Amino acid sequence: LGPSGSGKTTLLRCINFLRKQYNVFVEPKALTKMKLYCDICDKEVGWLGMVEKYDTGFLITDVMLVKQQVHATTTELDPQGILDLWNATDEDKRDKIKLWGHSHVNMSPSPSGQDDSQMDYFKTGNDWFIRLITNKKGDMNITIYDFKNGIEVHDDNLYLYDKDIIKMREEITAEIKEKVAEKKIEITPLFNSIKDESDTPSHYYG
Repeated sequence: LGPSGSGKTTLLRCINFLRKQYNVFVEPKALTKMKLYCDICDKEVGWLGMVEKYDTGFLITDVMLVKQQVHATTTELDPQGILDLWNATDEDKRDKIKLWGHSHVNMSPSPSGQDDSQMDYFKTGNDWFIRLITNKKGDMNITIYDFKNGIEVHDDNLYLYDKDIIKMREEITAEIKEKVAEKKIEITPLFNSIKDESDTPSHYYG
């Protein structure tokens, strides 16, 4: 696509479509747990998470620690720990385990080669999966792996989805509509127009 004209317009439309389709939202509880994982652990630490897919993107509803071995620059999830989590999850919710997250402690959340190769493990049996890397400062590196369509989408924004705030916003919007009205101000001219005796339209003075 060219840098201008219809090609540029088409490209922008494609980008906007992808952004809408691949936004990643998070519920407050899940976000708080991830922040606490990073804050309390002085080594890398990893977790898995529950994600729901919608037309407007993905919603992280919860995250869970699993057994693992950690180091200053690496974390290895224990296969048995992953299996234990799977068995402890209700059968109808197992297909929502679609997030692998971990911290880079105080370093940049940019993925390492090991982080990239690790996604081959989650490719089996999944149409899509999300990798989230963060650190103690709250920096984010998010990759949505759309395995089914062969697409990777990278972002550094995680959007908070708070049901209570959304409900409150709807209630306040309705309340403002009911109780708040625009005041109409009538402007009275200081001087009336004065017409001279000639009745000539051009002889009006304000």
